[in-house]
Formats: sequence, structure tokens, C-alpha cells
Amino acid sequence: MINENGEVVELTDSTYTIYLKSQDINVRKQAFNLMYKKYSEFINTITEMYIANVKAKSTTAKLRKYKSSLEKAVIHDDASIKVYNSLIESVNENISVNHEFLELKKKILNLPEMHLYDLYVNPFEQEKDEITFEEAKQEVLNALKILGNQYINKLTEAFENRWIDVYAKPNKRGGAYSMGVYNVHPYVLLNFVNSKRDVSTIAHELGHSMHSYYSNKEQNIIDANYTIMVAEVASTVNEILLSDYQIKNEKDDKKKAELLYELLEMIRATFFRQAMFAEFEKIVHEKVEKGESLSSEDFNKLYYELNKKYFGKEVIIDNQIQYEWARIPHFYSDFYVYKYATGISAAIAIATKILNNEPGFVERYIEMLKQGCSKKSIDLLKMVDVDLESKYTYDITINFYKNKINELKKIIEK
Repeated sequence: MINENGEVVELTDSTYTIYLKSQDINVRKQAFNLMYKKYSEFINTITEMYIANVKAKSTTAKLRKYKSSLEKAVIHDDASIKVYNSLIESVNENISVNHEFLELKKKILNLPEMHLYDLYVNPFEQEKDEITFEEAKQEVLNALKILGNQYINKLTEAFENRWIDVYAKPNKRGGAYSMGVYNVHPYVLLNFVNSKRDVSTIAHELGHSMHSYYSNKEQNIIDANYTIMVAEVASTVNEILLSDYQIKNEKDDKKKAELLYELLEMIRATFFRQAMFAEFEKIVHEKVEKGESLSSEDFNKLYYELNKKYFGKEVIIDNQIQYEWARIPHFYSDFYVYKYATGISAAIAIATKILNNEPGFVERYIEMLKQGCSKKSIDLLKMVDVDLESKYTYDITINFYKNKINELKKIIEK
């Protein structure tokens, strides 16, 4: 494909998302069309592979006396079918809020028509702000000060006592990672490149580290590991607290708009998009378990219609999107993606109470982090008033999303 500079470049699964964020509409459209053209060529083979995977999961669930593959998956997750259904029901009942953000996005981008390949552009993005690691460290400590002196003192220890491998270097693994080590302390891998966006990564990974620190300190080696249902809660709480701090302390309206937009995009991608994936999976597994015969056309039509529902009338649902389901690797780990949506919902509910300075809540939150897996995940979260079986929890996320949309609108209207 041809990039912004007129150069011939290779389109891969990794570079695809980079080109979708291009300010050049021709680059975005080209990447989108080429990617799904290739998937369309193999769609029948991919369909057969996916159906075989779903049938295997369903057969295993039946042999182990579960009512469905969904029941087997959620019980394994320490969750319940009610958690899964409440998430999808709440999103469907409030999907107009997502449409509202997409309508605002179209207005901001000043496009006569907005396609699916336009969704990933940040119209407020400015020149990349650079930041030193010392500055990033201080920003994280300032933002998380609300979690109390004990929490901050331990973070300071992490920074000052080489818990963190900070900088990118040759032959080093990419990305970022936190590893809890029982009876020692957590270790954090970063690839810090002096970007302002790295600050959020630091806060996120240290959320994992503090969760590991507390659970390892208070629990035996068997109960110290926490489940996947709560694994992303502490890290995302830190991200929300950091985002709130950055937005409140930013004086430049353009930069504040950029921060708000990034937060909204994070919620859209982690909550609404993952809920759409979860709904797709649920429908597919139910059809297979009823013995229905499915073809690639059935999968494509189902996925296309879900996109229409989730994105609304302001977005042109390009025909090529019908093939996107085929490039989602998480579908082969059945019923995995809903945990992204439940995780961010729990985090927003917790962070909201922290930011509202609810008396005694921070102490209750820290106490929850100390429990490891000594309690069921659903019961753990109830310690901080989060009930994943209740639609009310997901409504909190939707209201938070709506409030941030309104904040962004006010800045734009200035």
C-alpha cells in the first residue's frame, strides 16, 4: 500500500492499526480495504476453523455436564451467566449513548460522511509531547496520591529500588508487563520512549504490581494469585485516576480535549466494542448448540448487523466490515472478551467513589486488593459495592461515558 509520503509500504496486522489512525483519509481507506479483501479470500476456510473450535468447546461443555459452553466459561472465570447477560442487556438498552459520541466524532472530524475506517483518528492530536521518566514518575505519584500514603510510599519504593526495567533497548521484549513474584516483590517491564502516552502505561502496570504486592503480602502462595475477572481492575482504576488528574490540571483547552477524547475512545473500545464481540460470540455458540448449520455468509451477516446496531446511523457501515470477525483471535478463546468490558466497568465504579472521596472507601478498596483469590471474584468486587450481576454497574460506566461526552462538547463550544 501507499503511505502518507507516497512510499510503498507493507500492510501487516500490526501496522494496520497505525494506518487507521492516519490523518490522511486515503491511507485509512486503502488499509481498510486491503486488509478485508485478503480476509475475504480465505473466509470459507476461516469459517470452518471457527465452527470446529465452537463445536469442540460446546462438546467439551456437554461432556462435563454444563448446560452450555457459556456456562462452562463463566464458571471457570469465577463469574456467572447473569454477569454476561446483564452486560449485554445494559449496553443494548443504552446504545444511543455510543451513537451520541460517534455523532460528535463526525462533527469534530468535519466529514460529510464518516466510515468505519475514520473511527480511529484523534482530531485533537497535536505534536507528540515528550516527557522524561522523572516527570512521568512524578505525574503518576501526584495522580495516585488520592489512594493514601501507604500506597504512594510503596510506589515510591518501586521507583527507587529497581522494580522497573524502564527503557527500550535492543533485543528487549516489546510492550509492557507486570509480574508478581511471591515472597519478593513485583517486577515491571516497560519500553519507555519519553512519550506522554507512556505515563498511562506506567500507571496501568503499577496497578497490577500493587495488586500483586498486596495479595502476595496477605495471602498464602495458593491464594495469592487473583483471577482474570479482577486482574485488570486495579490497573484500570489507576488509569482512570490518572486521566482525571491530567484533565483537571490541563490549562490548554486543545490538550484537554485531546485527553478527554482519548479517554472516551478507551471506553468505546474497551466497553462497547468488547460487548459487541461478546454478543456475537453468544449468538454463534447458541446457534451451534441448537444444531444449526452455519456458513460464512451467516457469520458475515450477523457481524454486519451488529455493527449497524452498535455504530448507529451516523456511521457508514462499509460492506468490508462483515469480514472483521475473522481477524479477532480472542474468539478462539471462547467468551474471553466480555471480561474487558466487566473489568473497565468495575474500575470506573471504583474510581468514581474514590474521586468522590467517599469516607472509608479507599481502605475498603485496598482491603479488596489484599484478598487474592481467597474469595470468589464476584464476592471480592462486592466488597467495594460492585455487583457484576447487576445492570446498575454497567449503567455507571455508561453515565460516566455520557458525562465525558458532555465535557468534551463544552470545550468544543467555547
